[in-house]
Order: sequence, then structure tokens, then C-alpha cells
Amino acid sequence: MKRIGKGLTAAALALALAGAAEAQWQNSPEAKALHEAAKKEGQVVFWGTQEREVKWIPQAFAAMFPGITVKTLGENEIATKAIAEARAGRHEVDVFWHGYPGLAQLIQRDLLAKTEWRMFGLPPGDVVFEGRAGFTNTIAYAFAYNKEKVKPADLPKKWTDVLDPKYKGKMAASAFLLPLLVGNLGLVWDEPRALQFARDLAAKSDLLMTRAPRESLLRSGERIYSIAEVESQVRLWAVEGNPVDFVIPDPAVVAPFGVAVMAKAPHPNAARLLAGWIASREGREARRKAVFSHDYRPGADDAEGKKLHASGVQVLVQQPEQAERRNAMARKAAAILVQQQSR
Repeated sequence: MKRIGKGLTAAALALALAGAAEAQWQNSPEAKALHEAAKKEGQVVFWGTQEREVKWIPQAFAAMFPGITVKTLGENEIATKAIAEARAGRHEVDVFWHGYPGLAQLIQRDLLAKTEWRMFGLPPGDVVFEGRAGFTNTIAYAFAYNKEKVKPADLPKKWTDVLDPKYKGKMAASAFLLPLLVGNLGLVWDEPRALQFARDLAAKSDLLMTRAPRESLLRSGERIYSIAEVESQVRLWAVEGNPVDFVIPDPAVVAPFGVAVMAKAPHPNAARLLAGWIASREGREARRKAVFSHDYRPGADDAEGKKLHASGVQVLVQQPEQAERRNAMARKAAAILVQQQSR
């Protein structure tokens, strides 16, 4: 390796320069020009998968880029909503944030724009779907429980442990999240085994499927476990005073999320600036502080991610090319699990 100066390698110098460029991206002429163009548009519309995942954005974004009104929508079915609106010729949303399978649904319909992410300091590994999305964070599927009513010895070590009769009649689940967990487990196991797991849950566990928040069920003791929760959500419940905690059973299912600019964004400059900021180091740090999100990818500089990988469990980190397969299995799992009485 050619050395430069006092022992500094060319590769080390390149990394140092890249780090400096990343740290200063918001002060670059390109970013400043984009900010000015975005201010002329005046606003930007951001859709994400849940209200808690988006409500922090307007204030945090304005702290770095003032003068732009950020309108947010947070709900589970935003992919379906975005597709339906595009078919109807309506183009309200500018920026779309979702897991890779949700992004894939819009990419299949050519609804997301290719974006230049380098100016926001993103390394190549954080640019996905051939430039149509930038990585933001990951979630891990967890098994939540009321820690005042459950002993650590009673917790499952593997996802298949939840079929033990001792959990019957004691578990709740999100009607939205549980089919997604099953679809992801199918990537680790195989489709027949994953769907049989769904059938066994439906037939044997007396599972309470609901679209309502589960923390009230856990807090009251009506159900003392909740399967297929997002770990960051459980952290928030605990901070809010609920007596809850979680474990991540084996195999650990990690789902990356990304942000994208809509192909027909009504505010294209503001959309690009907001999406780039969300995916940048600064945006990801703001997300971590606001909603306890983490990066569970192998090698990530994240304490919780390192802890998970050191725990000895098998870790699946979903890849963009697996999105369509997971979606197909999740749809089949939902059809099986809907047999459960939901509320």
C-alpha cells in the first residue's frame, strides 16, 4: 500500500476525506441550493408506517433546514394507499418511508424516483433498490411481556417455543405485524414450515389478534404476552411507564427500512432534501433519539446491534431482493391467521 505523509495510507486518507465530506454535507453549495429551492416550495408531505415514527420529524428537520412545513401521515397501510392514489391520478405524498417489502411494492409500479444520495453522505451500502431508496434504520421482531407477571424462565428462546401450551390464552398479536413475522421466518426456514407455524398459532394458541395497541392489554394483564412486536415500540411503552420488556427469540428477524422520493412528488426539491436528511447520519441519529431505533445489521456501530449478534442467535437481516418473496408468504400467513377472532 502506498503511504502518504507520516505513515498515512492512501486508503486511510480516502476514508478520512469521506468522513469529513459526510460531516459537512449540509454546508455544501449543493445542499444550500437545494434548501433554497425547497423553501420556495414551502412544504413537503411525508408518509410512514406509524404515527410515532413520523411525528418527531417536523421539529427535528426544521432544526437543520428551517422554512419548510413538514406534513406527516403515519399508518400501517400507506403502501396500499399510495398505490391507490397513484392509480387515481392523485399525487399528494412526496417522501415515503417503509420496510423494504413496502418499498418494493411501489418500485414494481414505478412510483419511486431514482435519487442522488451521495451529497447526503450515504455510503454505497446504504443506497438500495438501484438508487430508489436510502437505508434509515432496522427493526427487530420481539416477544413482549408484562414483567410484573412473568418470570424470565417463562420466556421463549425460539419462536417455535410460543406454541407451548403454557402460552395458550395469554398472548396478543398485531394483525398487521404477525403475518409479516411469519413471512420473514419463511426466509430463514422455508415456506411450508412458516405457514405451518401460522396454522399452529391459529389452531392451538387462542391468540388474540387485534389492530389496537397491545400495551393496554399487557398493562392490565388481560394478556401478559404479545408476539411479533417491534422492539423499539416496546422500549417506548416502557419509557411511558408500562411494566413491559421484551426478548428477541431465535431466529432473530431484522427488517431494514428505507426512505424514498415519489416519482411524481408535488414538492420535488423539498422531497429530496427531506429524504436525504432522513437517510443521513444526522437524520438517523435524530430518529434514534426520538423513537429508540437501532441498526442491527452486521458490523454496524450500534451497541444494541452488537449485543444481538453476540448473543448467539441466528440473525436474518432481510435483503432487498427478498422483499417480494416475503410479501407473498406474509399474504398467505394473513389468510391463515385471520381465522383468529380480531378486534
